Amino acid sequence: MSKTWALRVELQKIFKVLTNNVFYEGNQDFNIYPRLVYELSEVSYNSGKILYQLEVNIFEHGTSTKAVDDLADSLQNTLNKHYFINNEIQFAVYRGLRQKVEEKDKSIIRRRLLFEIHLHELKGE
Repeated sequence: MSKTWALRVELQKIFKVLTNNVFYEGNQDFNIYPRLVYELSEVSYNSGKILYQLEVNIFEHGTSTKAVDDLADSLQNTLNKHYFINNEIQFAVYRGLRQKVEEKDKSIIRRRLLFEIHLHELKGE
C-alpha cells in the first residue's frame, strides 16, 4: 500500500468517528448534511519526511451554525497533535487555520480547516 493511501485510510477512520458523511476531494453527495470533504496536498519532501497540507471543508444546510461548528471543534480537538504509527506509516498532525467561507447559496454553511501533516518514512525503507 502506498504511504499516501495508508495516510488517507487512517484519516478516514478518524473522520468516520466524528461523522458518517465523509468524502475525499470531489467525491461527495451534495444532498447529505452535515458533510466533511477533505483533500491532501503534498507541500514538500526532505530527508524522509513528506509535508502535507490537509484541507477539510465542513458543510451544513440551514440557518444554524451549531452542527458545523461543533464538528469543526471536534475535528480540531481530535487532530491537533495527533500522532500515529504502525508498520506502514508514521505521522503527526498539527492544527492550522479555520475559516468561515461564504457560499453563493446562503442556505449552505461552510467551515474550512487546514492542518499540517508530517509523514515520516519508517527505518529500513
